[in-house]
Amino acid sequence: MDYGILSIIPAVLAIVLAMITKNIVISLAISVFVGSTIICGWNPIAGFLEMTHTHIFTALSEPSNMQALFMMVIISGFIALLTSSGGAGAFTNLVTKKVNTRSKCEGGIWLGGLFVWFTDTGNSLIVGPIFEALAEKLRVSREKFAYILDCTTSPICSMIPIIGWGVTTISLIQAELDNAAITDVSGMDVFIQAIPFNYYAILTLFMAGLLAFTQWDYGPMLKAQNRAMKTGKTLREGGVPMRSESASDKEAKKDGKVSTMVIPLITLLVVLFAYLFSKDFLHTRVAGSDLRTGIASAFFAATIVLVIMCLKDKLYTFTECINIYTKGCSNAMFMCIVLVLAWSLSSVTSTLNTAGYLIKISSGFLAPSMLPLVMFILGAIMSFATGTSWGTMGVLMPLGLPVAIDMGSALPLVAAAIVGGGLFGDHCSPISDTTVLASIGASCDHVDHFETQMPYAVTVAVICGIMFVLAGLDYSPVMLVVAAVLLAVVVFVLHKLSVKKYGQEKTPGKIS
Repeated sequence: MDYGILSIIPAVLAIVLAMITKNIVISLAISVFVGSTIICGWNPIAGFLEMTHTHIFTALSEPSNMQALFMMVIISGFIALLTSSGGAGAFTNLVTKKVNTRSKCEGGIWLGGLFVWFTDTGNSLIVGPIFEALAEKLRVSREKFAYILDCTTSPICSMIPIIGWGVTTISLIQAELDNAAITDVSGMDVFIQAIPFNYYAILTLFMAGLLAFTQWDYGPMLKAQNRAMKTGKTLREGGVPMRSESASDKEAKKDGKVSTMVIPLITLLVVLFAYLFSKDFLHTRVAGSDLRTGIASAFFAATIVLVIMCLKDKLYTFTECINIYTKGCSNAMFMCIVLVLAWSLSSVTSTLNTAGYLIKISSGFLAPSMLPLVMFILGAIMSFATGTSWGTMGVLMPLGLPVAIDMGSALPLVAAAIVGGGLFGDHCSPISDTTVLASIGASCDHVDHFETQMPYAVTVAVICGIMFVLAGLDYSPVMLVVAAVLLAVVVFVLHKLSVKKYGQEKTPGKIS
């Protein structure tokens, strides 16, 4: 059935309600219900049943989704025990002797995210807990913390050919090459050649590092950074963190050792990479279920080691360790609900064929000279509305690449534009799972993360739009240098304008 303009109502409603109510659960739930009601011919009772049975239960029945939820739970348990043991605090006290400024801490988060290049969904959950206590002590706002985590998820994964992102993109490109009977170039060739033109991914990573080391924040992010530096409140007053601890949790923290944190984390990385190497991840594609198995197993192993260390140092009894761990697991309930609702909304937009409608209304703009720009804009709109980059690529690759082949356009440039457009929504859409996970990793209010990150993402997107026009005139990797310089200048100017308006707190104020 063709739902026409009605197909975009649930996605738009979710975004608008999130901004107005500041409550992501209510916003998603209402949007899923409204979408289900539209599907059922505006019958609210049938829509309610449709929402529960067809979309929520279907989302929960997906093995990959259940595995992700299980990961959320066991990771939350590990974080709770690690925090209570005092290991994170001891690590913070040691590291701050060297990492003693906010810019150094943010730079460390950025570098840590670059290191965890093998998973977009696990990145924030691995890096976030490591730097959480340090970021709190050095007054990094939760919004900035979440932004840096989000920047080092999908953007870096989109340029790695040996993981799920790369393999999926290559297969989509190869399918169109096969359909066009093109044999002198492969999907891998086009993917590699497209990397220098993946402007959104590269510029997003560049901007996150630039802002971390220079502190050239602007707009809502600068206000959040000022609040944290002046008052010590890294979370907005009234903000609801996606992952939190109770007052009793904070009081129960022990004076642990640095080894209490470092050894479990080393165990985590050793187990994870040993598993990945057993799957020959450098040469073959590792299935998503295998990757999640590796991450879950690594956290289980790290938890076992952490429990042993707590018992050895007489920090807790075994029963106390289990109680802390299970209590931490229960803290994951809020984020699990958000993820299930986000997946349900994705199911609704798929049924309504939101992506198809967006293609239909924009198909008349596919002029040869503007093809890369149009593909990028269309991908950005589609991914932002649906919260999925892979789904966007799955729709646009079969549309854009055949057109590029017929027009004689540069395939790597068009492919990069499609990937970049898909990344935009995956990076900043409030209903994207990686956006949610970044909020979880930084323990940030999800709506605050969305609102402060959006101006940064749009800045990069605008520069990308300009670059895709210029690249069509001068198809050269050198254009990437031009893009980086242009972005740095724009960020600096926006920073100066915001400082003039809001000021910039550079020294810690008294904690109120």
